[in-house]
Amino acid sequence: MEAPDETVLEGVFAVSKPAHVSSAHVLEKLQATFAASHTFAPLLRNQPKRTSKSDDQTFKMGHGGTLDPLAAGVLIVGIGRGTKQLQKYLACTKSYETTVLFGASTDSYDCTGVVAERAHCVHVTRTLVEAKLALFRGAISQAPPIYSALKIKGKKACEYARDGQELPMQLEKRDMHVDECRLLDWYEPGQHEFSYPGEHEPAAAPAARISLTVCSGFYVRSFAHDLGIACQSRSHMATLLRTRQATYTTHDSSNSTDLTTAITYGDLEAGEEVWGPKIRPQLEAWVLSNPFVTGHVNGRSEEAKQRKAAEHSERPKQRFRGGYVADTKKERIKQQGGKYKGKWSRKPDAGGPVQDTTAKRIEEPIGNTTIQLQ
Repeated sequence: MEAPDETVLEGVFAVSKPAHVSSAHVLEKLQATFAASHTFAPLLRNQPKRTSKSDDQTFKMGHGGTLDPLAAGVLIVGIGRGTKQLQKYLACTKSYETTVLFGASTDSYDCTGVVAERAHCVHVTRTLVEAKLALFRGAISQAPPIYSALKIKGKKACEYARDGQELPMQLEKRDMHVDECRLLDWYEPGQHEFSYPGEHEPAAAPAARISLTVCSGFYVRSFAHDLGIACQSRSHMATLLRTRQATYTTHDSSNSTDLTTAITYGDLEAGEEVWGPKIRPQLEAWVLSNPFVTGHVNGRSEEAKQRKAAEHSERPKQRFRGGYVADTKKERIKQQGGKYKGKWSRKPDAGGPVQDTTAKRIEEPIGNTTIQLQ
């Protein structure tokens, strides 16, 4: 019988999130799937105990850049030590495919909101849209949508909007960079199934599927909203797919050495015999390139500890009340009067209140007179 693999697998991988599922739900599904797996059994046995976490948070896990529930596509996930590297994925470039529906704008700039304004769109053609896309390439200035997580005076902008409150100040435009902005498909009215929010019939308006490669912090919803204005109409985002983030993609990367294909929900539901062989090579490569550093105490290697000890021995001793400061922390506490000082100098009894020694009555004789001190 073949012995089980005891390699502790941790690191970074990607999941292709389906639309209408939150990023938090993806992590919950991964936790439940991995907890009962053979692939992550060594990590489960060797990881530090997570006593402060709920039972469903078996592993230390997080994602590198959330996706709105409406959006689908690449969601980068870190497990174990990989969570410490998620921050760098927030600043990388990302690629998207989005569908923009013309004729109406919404308060959220996408199809989950309420129609805010309608406009004629008969004049909006493929030629016009392709010409206007040139305005969104390169360095641009973009205003974030009101329904965003950006904070104003400590409160998210979307919370002001949901509470029906006006923003204390307008969200400032931000400098963005767009590497790619091109039209993939054009749909005339009647050639698509996209409808306006609150309606069931397909909208009698054109729609465009557009490919974008953008910098971090770019709002595709704002782009969809601004494109309609640029075409002298109104529009909103109907669909969104993140096709790439960093080196992870939703496309087949078997012919590429630079890209890695994200595992899908279908892989997770098919069982460990399907997702295991896909995720194992990724995490084995991560562990190999990020070896676990041993010999560290309080974040310092043996070399660093020796250097610090040498520096400390060469440092002149500090004077303290006619003597010198003690060498160890325990001795220094005792030298300075102990951990408890002043009115807290008397330790409380187990489970009892701390006694305030300053409230005691003291009788002190001075000459033939006794003075009571409170």
